[in-house]
Amino acid sequence: MSILDPRVWIACALALLMAYGGGRWQQSRADAAAYQAKTTAAALDAARVQVKAVDDARIEEQRRTTAQTEIANAATKEMVGARADAATANDAAGRLRQRVNELLAAARAPKDPTTPSAGEAAGDAANLLSDLFLESVERNRRLAETADAARIAGKACERAYDALMPKVSAPPASVPQ
Repeated sequence: MSILDPRVWIACALALLMAYGGGRWQQSRADAAAYQAKTTAAALDAARVQVKAVDDARIEEQRRTTAQTEIANAATKEMVGARADAATANDAAGRLRQRVNELLAAARAPKDPTTPSAGEAAGDAANLLSDLFLESVERNRRLAETADAARIAGKACERAYDALMPKVSAPPASVPQ
């Protein structure tokens, strides 16, 4: 067999082909391992980001829940105070009604027994004024009660809304050059 024999050339070509194929096979296994490592690292990073986002969302939810609870407690406390003030005002209105009734009874009583018609006329006007006054006091009490409840609920609603909104910091002021 000489070097010019085609079988030698075929054997050399076959050996080169097998060496090249083995190298490619080894490289493809290395590339697959590197790709797998990259994919795993990316999945782990995504999982870390997701866990951080869930933790941040839980913290924000707890902050909001705490703020809402504090606001509801403050509104309840304020409403109790308003009701106590209303009870005090009701007591004062009761004393005022009693005084009006006393004045009304005094106005109805004739001062001079010889003129009974003057007492009746004064009593009718006094009755009318007394009724108007008492109706006014009752209406004002109901209006004040409604206004207090609406004011307290409105303030609580505003505070609740503000507590739910994310805190946005003001943009930095530009520095003149």
